[in-house]
Amino acid sequence: MQGNELLETIAGQAASPAVAAVMRHAARHPIANPAEPALAEITADGAKAATAFGARLSGFDRVRLFNSPVKRCGQTADCIAQGAARAGLAVELVGAREEIGIDYILDLAEAGRLTGLHGDRFVRLWVEEKIPTTVIRPARELVMRQTDFVAERLRDPNAGGRRLDLHVSHDWNIIVLRELLLQVRHEAAGWLTFLDGVVYTTEGSDLRATYRQQTTGSLVS
Repeated sequence: MQGNELLETIAGQAASPAVAAVMRHAARHPIANPAEPALAEITADGAKAATAFGARLSGFDRVRLFNSPVKRCGQTADCIAQGAARAGLAVELVGAREEIGIDYILDLAEAGRLTGLHGDRFVRLWVEEKIPTTVIRPARELVMRQTDFVAERLRDPNAGGRRLDLHVSHDWNIIVLRELLLQVRHEAAGWLTFLDGVVYTTEGSDLRATYRQQTTGSLVS
């Protein structure tokens, strides 16, 4: 089932009083126009998978859901919330946040053209800073922005029991987290699947990121 690996990674952080994950949205319809990637919504199967993902969350008292402003991410968050509520968890739908959205793509039309030209290699060119910054902000800036945002939320006062924060975002956002924090290259690991993501935890003042079996040392955030 989509999301199994992320659920297993989250479950592996049982010692942490608060856990966060930046995760990809559920399965979507194809992007018909690369210059308008935000139009594609999740499929019926994607909605079912996201609801099932929420229903399988355990070991937490509360779940907070943040999402990219792109509609399919909000749809995914809604479905996860429905599943988590059925599982008896207290759920808070916080809503859209630009920090985990796609506003770092400054020229959607040109980014779409270059994606059509280079395919998945576009991300490699972006990470290596070979895409003009008039088209897309540097990947390292995005990683720092997302990590700072997630870390600030993770350190919120944790009244009311153990908490899980889920940040529903996009494949590019998480692929660069996975590579620049954990040295997991998409050419070796494969493209990020739906409902997969990177998990964050804190231990004292330390912040750590985990993707499946791979964990960072302390991150500065």
